[in-house]
Amino acid sequence: MTEFLTDMMLRMNVGGTVENWNVPDFGNEYATKYPHEKEQIRYLNSAKSSLKSLQIVEKFIDKDMDEPDPEHIFKRWRECSDTLFKFLSSPRQIGDIFTGKTKEPYVGDKGRGALSFSNMPKQSLALDKGRVHVAVGFVDLDFLLRARILQNKNSIEQPNKFIGYEGSVYAVAKTNVIKEMMMKKAPIRSIIEVWFSTVWTMETLKHFENAIKNVLQYGNAPNGSPPNPTKNVLHPRVRSLISHWVKSVGSPKSRQEAHRLWTKTFNSEDSVFAVVANLIEQRDRVQAARYILTGEFPLMDDQHQNNLIASIAMFKCNDGIFPHSTSEFIFEMMPMDVILKNCKREDTTFLNAIYKFLEDAIAKVCNWLSPPVGKTEKIEIYLHFQSVTNDNSALLASIHKLDPWTMSWSNICDYFYAPDFHKLLQACSGKDTVHVMTSMNWILEIYGAHIMDYGSKYRREIISNAQKMISSTGALLDPSGYFRYTKVITHPYNIGDLGATMLVKEKWRDYFLKGQKLNVGEVSFEPFAHTHKIHALLNIYFTYNKDIKVCTEWL
Repeated sequence: MTEFLTDMMLRMNVGGTVENWNVPDFGNEYATKYPHEKEQIRYLNSAKSSLKSLQIVEKFIDKDMDEPDPEHIFKRWRECSDTLFKFLSSPRQIGDIFTGKTKEPYVGDKGRGALSFSNMPKQSLALDKGRVHVAVGFVDLDFLLRARILQNKNSIEQPNKFIGYEGSVYAVAKTNVIKEMMMKKAPIRSIIEVWFSTVWTMETLKHFENAIKNVLQYGNAPNGSPPNPTKNVLHPRVRSLISHWVKSVGSPKSRQEAHRLWTKTFNSEDSVFAVVANLIEQRDRVQAARYILTGEFPLMDDQHQNNLIASIAMFKCNDGIFPHSTSEFIFEMMPMDVILKNCKREDTTFLNAIYKFLEDAIAKVCNWLSPPVGKTEKIEIYLHFQSVTNDNSALLASIHKLDPWTMSWSNICDYFYAPDFHKLLQACSGKDTVHVMTSMNWILEIYGAHIMDYGSKYRREIISNAQKMISSTGALLDPSGYFRYTKVITHPYNIGDLGATMLVKEKWRDYFLKGQKLNVGEVSFEPFAHTHKIHALLNIYFTYNKDIKVCTEWL
């Protein structure tokens, strides 16, 4: 019915402001390969109808709202506080900062938060040989997938050290297991399955079991004080989870149960289906839909049913830890600007392009952990369950003593007011530390980062400029054309917001860095990709040492 009404409104289109997107019929395409999966086919048909209905939003881009819409305000600002309404009702200009934004603590769940994997692409960073990198809020090892170890004047003849601190018990436990699998040269496919997939082969279960037993040989971390940063030690809660996995390997859930638990966290209106719709090839749409519906990566259709089990790491946890408790997909963390440039649509499917990137990148990290004869790049990885906050002065002093060459902060800047965040970074910094981070939520702090913040007479031009940017980005980063870059199938606000954020980025940058004595490397947008959960990611890096020039070409 939704699709029928949408088609009728498009046919009655007055003024010609809405152009038919021609959304592919990916539900019926899926049915050609999986004809017996009636429920999944209905689900995909519903997703297609939801995407088609978004075209109608285009009709309202030129309309100004007479009264504030509380639902729109909440979606736009993610709060409906008195402070926000006071800000919105006061005289304001494009670029004004909402300084009263409510900030949620990033460790508010007492360590039970559990992302299965990162939800955004990381920057490519050069690690000077022999130096220390500290990763705060690391989630997994995706930061190392694009990293390079360089020999230069700053190098030291010793192994690099990657020291991670995380407020999630699950992230520390699972990533230590993956590290052990890498060190023992488990098959790359098994590492990928443990890291990303809802379903494992029996071979992967064997390598997982070996790895968790190895991790349990680590020493004990103190419960009430910072751990030794360069020792393999486990917090009691991390040890408890891994011990639970040891007990669970003999009673895994089924493949079908994995699929059911996976799909509980999203519905047919989830924005991830726009990834499917914007793919050019039918084969890629079917495979992407299959991944979304099952969480299998790689897809397991070529495996015998008796050889498959549900992921122990994803579906067998204790102490109230629930991985995949919200919608999450592998697409969101993939650096599409790297993947799509290195593959040709005619030769390689979309999912295989992702797999090839992971295969090569993980093999590189495996060789860093256990270098082949003749290789000089070597890295040691230490991962700790610790919350890096201004209240944890002993931990901050411990990090400072490491004299980190680089520090990555994921999107932790989103959970702090700017002055408090800079205070935290300065307490951790060594003399020459370069800090790297990404903001996902900066658009919630500035007026003008959303297309509907602008008067109706300006919106079409902003959207037009954004569409031109998307087209040029696609030609550069996706030369063989895996995706469409004209008539993009997405909520019209997503296109408009791309243009809007370009107009206010510098204003937010000035606010975030205000009053700080530092050298800024760059504050820049992550290149557009259909797979991003948020299309206005800001990559930021700088140092508090005014004598250092941050070399942007290395990042």
